Amino acid sequence: MDQKNVPVVYTPRRDNFVGIPTHLSDLLFGSDIRVQDVVVELRWRNRRQDPVQTAHAGWSGQPTEKEITINPTFASAINLQEKTKVDISVHIDIPMASSVEVEPLTPSDWEIVELHAGAIESQVTSQTRVVDTGGHLILYPSETVHATLKVLKIDGPAKVCRLGPDTELHVAPKTRRTQRKKSQSVRSVSHGRPASEFAPSVLLRGVSQPHKMASALSDNGYEVSANFDEVIYSLKAAHYVNVSIVPGPETVKDKEVDEKAKMITRKVAAKLTHDPSLHGHVVLSRLLSIALGVEDSLGYLVNVEKAATPISPKNITFTIHPFTTESKAQNQDQLKMSASQAQAEKEAKRVKNQEIKQAFSTEFFDIGLDKTCWTKGTILPVMKGIPSGAVMQFNGKSLTILPDESSKVSFEIGEEILIPRSQIPTTLKINNNESTEKPIGLDDTLKKAERALKRGRVGGLVFGPAGSGKSLFISEISKRLFNRGVHVLKIELNDYARESGPNIKEKIDLWLRQCSWYSPSLLVLEGLEDLFPAESENADSTQTRQLTEYFIQSVAKVTKSRNLTVLASARSKEAVNGNLFSSHCIEESFNLRAPSKDVRQAILEHYMDKYGLSLTKEFDASQMSLETEGYLPSDLKVLVDRIYHEAVYQEMEKGEIEQSQSFSVSNSLFTKAASNYVPSNLRGVKLQKSSTSWVDIGGLTEAKSVLLETLEWPTKYAPIFKAATLRLRSGILLYGYPGCGKTLLASAVAGQCGLNFISVKGPEILNKYIGASEQSVRELFERAQAAKPCILFFDEFDSIAPKRGHDSTGVTDRVVNQMLTQMDGAEGLDGVYVLAATSRPDLIDSALLRPGRLDKSVICDMPNFEDRLDILKSITRKMELADEVDLQEVAKQTEGFSGADLQALGYNAYLGAVHEKLEKDKLEAEGVSQTEQPDVHEFFQVPLNQMKLNTKMKPHERTKMLRQIEPLFENLQKSVTVGLSKETDHAKTKGSSVAIRQQDFIEALKDTKPSISVSEKVKLGGIYNKFVSGRDGNMQDGTSSTDVGARATMA
Repeated sequence: MDQKNVPVVYTPRRDNFVGIPTHLSDLLFGSDIRVQDVVVELRWRNRRQDPVQTAHAGWSGQPTEKEITINPTFASAINLQEKTKVDISVHIDIPMASSVEVEPLTPSDWEIVELHAGAIESQVTSQTRVVDTGGHLILYPSETVHATLKVLKIDGPAKVCRLGPDTELHVAPKTRRTQRKKSQSVRSVSHGRPASEFAPSVLLRGVSQPHKMASALSDNGYEVSANFDEVIYSLKAAHYVNVSIVPGPETVKDKEVDEKAKMITRKVAAKLTHDPSLHGHVVLSRLLSIALGVEDSLGYLVNVEKAATPISPKNITFTIHPFTTESKAQNQDQLKMSASQAQAEKEAKRVKNQEIKQAFSTEFFDIGLDKTCWTKGTILPVMKGIPSGAVMQFNGKSLTILPDESSKVSFEIGEEILIPRSQIPTTLKINNNESTEKPIGLDDTLKKAERALKRGRVGGLVFGPAGSGKSLFISEISKRLFNRGVHVLKIELNDYARESGPNIKEKIDLWLRQCSWYSPSLLVLEGLEDLFPAESENADSTQTRQLTEYFIQSVAKVTKSRNLTVLASARSKEAVNGNLFSSHCIEESFNLRAPSKDVRQAILEHYMDKYGLSLTKEFDASQMSLETEGYLPSDLKVLVDRIYHEAVYQEMEKGEIEQSQSFSVSNSLFTKAASNYVPSNLRGVKLQKSSTSWVDIGGLTEAKSVLLETLEWPTKYAPIFKAATLRLRSGILLYGYPGCGKTLLASAVAGQCGLNFISVKGPEILNKYIGASEQSVRELFERAQAAKPCILFFDEFDSIAPKRGHDSTGVTDRVVNQMLTQMDGAEGLDGVYVLAATSRPDLIDSALLRPGRLDKSVICDMPNFEDRLDILKSITRKMELADEVDLQEVAKQTEGFSGADLQALGYNAYLGAVHEKLEKDKLEAEGVSQTEQPDVHEFFQVPLNQMKLNTKMKPHERTKMLRQIEPLFENLQKSVTVGLSKETDHAKTKGSSVAIRQQDFIEALKDTKPSISVSEKVKLGGIYNKFVSGRDGNMQDGTSSTDVGARATMA
């Protein structure tokens, strides 16, 4: 298959493949020929008198319209120009080569091959498919660099062979030439290539000033510092060197938007100084790092080569080309500009250039830039007159100059150079106003993390709720490792959460290539759960699993040869894919919990000092820390900000305030600022709020005292309990007869003790799927930990945690195991109290009743006479009782009633009184309607002299009569309405209060019976007696009976 006169079009693809016209590609696809088997032969003449040139390339698999597409680098290597007409032939029978011997074209190509050996080995077959003897092989190890190799020998049946997975590629080294004669001049640049291209050089890891690794260099000079013991062999006794940066894998060659940008040099001459403390590194001065575009960074590869000593001309004219990011408007109106307008614009430009020259020259001499060496085409930092930076040019043929005392320096302003905004250089002065905020109270965790991560080749995870200080913690760790010479690459994974799988894999490869290039490196991944979330049973986790495995394999491959550390952050460990931990990609974990009282006090004092706030004598920071239990650092910062604005607002209401005025924080000001503010931990947490207060509960004196002792005292008398060496009680089991106030007592105790309250019913956490119930239990305790101080209340606890071994599905067994771990684990419960209520304590697993879990068991017994009387008083506290009511008599007649029965009795008595009141009001209303309701009056006109006449009125006469009657009806209606309203108001006032009489209680006692039968009471009493005093140390283990006919249930 051939075709002639096909035009050549360059394409930005980075490979050695070509695209062929559609009609040829259709034939190949239709013949079921693999893309890997196709080789395209190209034949062309650049000029008619030139001989025919031939080259071979693989097919990219992409069809074109009528042209052939080719990479410009590959085309330049085979001397094929764009738009040249070529003849193409398609071959499918080219044999495979077993081995190929190649040689780099230049020493620079050899250095690239050495640096990117791994990438070349894995990518060569995906970039090149065919080689021919004597031809060129182009390698593309990264997005910005390429290496050209010459094919010396092919071990195969033909001169043109294909490359396959089994083909061996042998690369012969090609080092740079060394100087043989010391007298050989390195200044001569008049013959062929510059002498610096053949000068000896050295590659070292670079560090930009300022940095703690090395002593400070001059801020106003082009200097590079190295250890002479390491570079003396290559650089000899050089005083000046040419410094350039080897492009890394992340460097993208920007398309130059301005042709004038080509004057910018990437190789800058600098003075070489000695620093014996450096090992394998060179330090670049601030001015030099700005000129090379590597300011405030480290880890980049620096090429340092010996340079000629700069000349010192007598007259130096610097031409400054300012950078600009705004392109000039080009339209037809400029062509029609009048002579006067053109002259005015020219004059404005001259004035502007004069102002730039004046401002720049003043700062140039003030900071001493006239005493350092200069390289033609050097980028200048942001200075006075050049707010976006500039490029420095000067007269003469020499590339470097060094002004001396006799040199006369002048300046000119040249044409502006258009650059992207991202390429604007920074200022020479270091910005010290950046946030230096450090995490407070995390010193031990920071030391632990630094000690674990500084050894390298390890992964760490920082987890905690939003606002706990993860980003601040990671910034501090990154800063400490950066000061140790570790390159830091920070990635926000949330920005890539919605991208496709292949794009994410490309990003992962790019991040790891950067870290490998700048090794040792720290890869910081913020929001790890956004890209590698935990696998879910109810959703498809295929992509998550594939991405996680790809990341693990990629990191493992890099860490085999490079020093790479991964530090990630997440909301929790459970939110991250578990494969990251099982594969040891992440080994260390650092949990950021809510700060303690002392840490909260330190955080509050820090932010108050920052805002210029002071505390009154009656109110100190320790009181504020007590009131902010469960607050995260971000909540404390917001709280202080609210206090500050509240203080400013109060002062503004009083009068004018001064700018530097300090404010005093009182208890009232703090309370006002903290009101209606919900800490981040409690946002979204479902907290139950009960209106039941302590006085609404009658009886249960012993249970109340135990609850207060356990829940209120540790908060009220915190210093005393903090000094205790023993672990405080954190779990209470409320058991007793049904309806005796267990649930009511638990709901009231939270409000009484000022604690948050989370109520859990049994079926809410049970799930048939394996692991789901345990996850629900973990989430419950995490919610309680976030809302601390908090009471976690389990109602009907016997249905959640029964004895193990009786459940055929095993769900409750797993729940009990998880409860045991959560309630008495290694971490313990800090600020979380567990309340459990049940009427069958014998069914609860005995392991949960041991000390450290549910420490205390409190019975809510059937009320005695005093308790019943107290309960009746609590129930009727908001009711109106008649004077005749005797609650003691009612309490005597309610023997065997539970608290719920007494409440029902009180409500029934109240309803009886209401019914009686309604009947009375109804009778009164009927009596009023019969006696006092006015009749409907009808009017007839009966003239006395016409009594016997039976004549009808005419229509107009009837209308006239109605008009006379209407005012009488309106007055009558108004008087009736006023009377009725007065009677209604009186009835409402009279009927709004319902008084309960003794007879109402007697009638209610006839309809209300005890809810617990005598047999049930005896049965439960025996169970409770055995539970408290009748059991010994050999508690039942819950194993089902093996007797014939024995039941294995718990009922």
